[in-house]
Amino acid sequence: MSSILPTIHVSVISGFLGSGKTTLLNRILNGDHGLKIAVMVNDFGEINIDAGLIVSATQNITSLANGCICCTVESDLIEQLEKLCSMVEGRPEHILIETSGVSDPGRVVHTLRYPQFRQRLALDTVVVLLDAERQGELPQEVRPLAQEQLAAADIVVINKVDLVSPERLQALKHQWLFPRAKVHEAVFADIPLPFIFDIRPNRLVPLARHDGQPASRRHDQLFSSFSWQSAAPLSLQELRKVLGEFAEHVYRAKGFVQLEDYPGQRFILHLVGSRLDIQPAGAWPEQDAPGSHLVVIGSRQLDADALRACLERCVGRRALAAVS
Repeated sequence: MSSILPTIHVSVISGFLGSGKTTLLNRILNGDHGLKIAVMVNDFGEINIDAGLIVSATQNITSLANGCICCTVESDLIEQLEKLCSMVEGRPEHILIETSGVSDPGRVVHTLRYPQFRQRLALDTVVVLLDAERQGELPQEVRPLAQEQLAAADIVVINKVDLVSPERLQALKHQWLFPRAKVHEAVFADIPLPFIFDIRPNRLVPLARHDGQPASRRHDQLFSSFSWQSAAPLSLQELRKVLGEFAEHVYRAKGFVQLEDYPGQRFILHLVGSRLDIQPAGAWPEQDAPGSHLVVIGSRQLDADALRACLERCVGRRALAAVS
């Protein structure tokens, strides 16, 4: 039966102790997203305190207590994921996994990719929070773990930026962040929901103008969106290159693309942070003309003209030759 059930998307929220994970989780649960969400919370101790801190009582919350979610309770994680995947009534559309502050989210991502979850779960985003005030004061013995957490991130949220000076914030970035890391600065873990959830083209098209201009900003000007379309097939090689060079303030992109090397096939593109996935999605529906349509989500510094110029470079050589 699992093969005919819709895929459940998963987001992992991680970060060292006290970085603001539960604050972010509460924001998500009480946000205006319209999704059915199941929550898995892990706290390193016999009593799951984090689950008690979650203010929303309308979600399906699974507590994995008394151990690290990537170590001693991995079997519990697998068991609970199996249950959620098998649900028919009340089936969640999205699973949020909040790891403990001493967990390695990379291990959780590895679990999500086990063969039994193929076609049943889809990893959407790994968000790792960094405490701007305390990260630089972490004891030497825990710094490798904190660095592993950041290494697994699709998006790094530097939280509590109001508590540090601009100079200290810049030094923190230089010390902890990897090159080309996708970074969002926040206060009280206030980040736009599109950074967490999968971008669905049919949902976001009405919010973005089709002429390539940026859509009106939302969420108190925290981010902007950009929509791009092309009727001409794209070069897969150039597309991968361009997306790999996207500016650091581009957080996510998703859409359908037409590739010149695969005529008649539709592909779905999903970019989150620096992780790019382009997968075949069958033939084009009869009612849809082949073409490419991408929606890009980024910070308020999103440069629509620069993005449009980059994406225009992806038009395949055969299409350009036909025009000329």
